[in-house]
Amino acid sequence: MKKIYIFLGIGIGIILIIGSWLMFSSKISQQAFQEEIKISQGDIKKEIVLLVIDDGEGAPKNFEVEFNEGMTAFDLLEEGTENSDLFLKTKTYDIGILIEAIGDKENGQDEKYWFYYVNGKMPMISADKEEIKLEDKVEFRFEKSSF
Repeated sequence: MKKIYIFLGIGIGIILIIGSWLMFSSKISQQAFQEEIKISQGDIKKEIVLLVIDDGEGAPKNFEVEFNEGMTAFDLLEEGTENSDLFLKTKTYDIGILIEAIGDKENGQDEKYWFYYVNGKMPMISADKEEIKLEDKVEFRFEKSSF
């Protein structure tokens, strides 16, 4: 009878040791996995494009917008104004989307209109057709027309 208790005690001891080892090793591997995820997320860098909106009054407003492949100047404007207090009014034509107003500045007001520039140059197509590249600087300016 004593032998049964000894074997039973040894069996329970072995089960406790194996169970503890399994729980401990799974916690270690889970912690290592979580640290690996944190390191991977830290390595991800967002690619940013600069959007400048200059309504001709005061300092221009600068927005850093996350760049997406295939993004247009209009996409950039939409994303930049989406999280700001600026209202965006547009009209779609056969040739593309025309910016009619940004904030409280509307085309024709004080003989000024919204124009856009990519890296300081005015494209000759609508903003929804002008695909931008990473590190481009896109400006929307409210100014008198030179045309």
